Amino acid sequence: MPEESGKYSNAHHPLTVAAVVGSFAMAVGLVVRVSGISLMLERKILAGYLELGFPVSGSGQPWWAVLVLLALTYGIALMLLGVPGFLKRLLLFLSCLVLIASASPVVALWGLFWSPVVAILCFSWSAACAVLWARYHPMSSEIEGS
Repeated sequence: MPEESGKYSNAHHPLTVAAVVGSFAMAVGLVVRVSGISLMLERKILAGYLELGFPVSGSGQPWWAVLVLLALTYGIALMLLGVPGFLKRLLLFLSCLVLIASASPVVALWGLFWSPVVAILCFSWSAACAVLWARYHPMSSEIEGS
């Protein structure tokens, strides 16, 4: 076996890394949410929507916010681990971040209040950890011939 072929033989499976990274990101986000740290910013966002005339009813998070949080947190980690190259990962992360931030006013147009504060925190934490992990550990998407 040539020395070069064993270079990436201990590549980590993306599902395992995404599960670990996503779980830590979810823990950080849920601690911030439960502790009430995000409530002040969420109230400001809601007040801003009401001042601008959005037809928002209710001040709590909808039931599906947790599902969105789970999908975003685990999904971005898995997606970024499958993309080769640091700059491509960074561009994908920033593009998705803009989409998440702009989703809140769109949902407010439907009359629902969804605060993106915890979602952005969990998403960013998960993406940053996945990008750093992939930068310093060989991933299967970067192995030649796979």
